[in-house]
Amino acid sequence: MKRLLAFVLLAVFVFSLTGCSAKNAKSDIFNLVENNYDEIVAACENKDSEALLAINGIKEVDIVDGYVLIYCKGAGIVPSSQYYGFYYSEENLPVGVFDGQIVCSNSELVEYENGYRYLDSGYNEFYTEHIKGNIYFYSAAF
Repeated sequence: MKRLLAFVLLAVFVFSLTGCSAKNAKSDIFNLVENNYDEIVAACENKDSEALLAINGIKEVDIVDGYVLIYCKGAGIVPSSQYYGFYYSEENLPVGVFDGQIVCSNSELVEYENGYRYLDSGYNEFYTEHIKGNIYFYSAAF
């Protein structure tokens, strides 16, 4: 029991050092898109993963059904993990994104704060918010 408690406390401490809070992640991603907007749009329109990966702050790129899904940062240990990024939508429609996949369609999202949210049948929550043009911020928490 003491080992488990020590592990949990250590995990909380390490997570607090990452500085990957939702507010910071969102602000960082909005700034990343704003500062590299033309380059990001051109790469997304051409489905050029390598050009996107060359941009500082972008860690993974997946191209799925008219969407370019871009992972930037994440933190936590399951069942308390969060992932953040943004995506380019050819049709300029918001969706729920997680782990390089679309987890819900536009019609399943409900308005929430400044964007849209989707809660699946478990404890998973997906949030998306328009940044600029055809680009949307996303967060996934599970």
